[in-house]
Amino acid sequence: MIKNLNQLKRALRPGMRLEVIGHCRPGCIGQLREVTWVNTQGFYTKTLNPPDPKLNAANEGRGAILWWGTARTWEFEDGVCKSYTRSEHTAETLIMAFRVLEKEAV
Repeated sequence: MIKNLNQLKRALRPGMRLEVIGHCRPGCIGQLREVTWVNTQGFYTKTLNPPDPKLNAANEGRGAILWWGTARTWEFEDGVCKSYTRSEHTAETLIMAFRVLEKEAV
């Protein structure tokens, strides 16, 4: 189970999947996303089976990016990773909450 930002950075690899359980855009909740690229700035994900393929076309086809930011803008609890816009962890500052699924895409 991921307990901090350093563990998350080491764990994420292209092909891994995430389940979105909270998001600043309610329509994104429940999505399954696949990690396409990880670097020192953040990580990129594509939505599996998007209703519109343009959703995954961003960032030269890598999909949406979530910046790492600073450790204080993250929260880890019971297997849920939450990213916030700033150190105040409220529903209004939530960017995305997700679970890292154990299996990589085949």
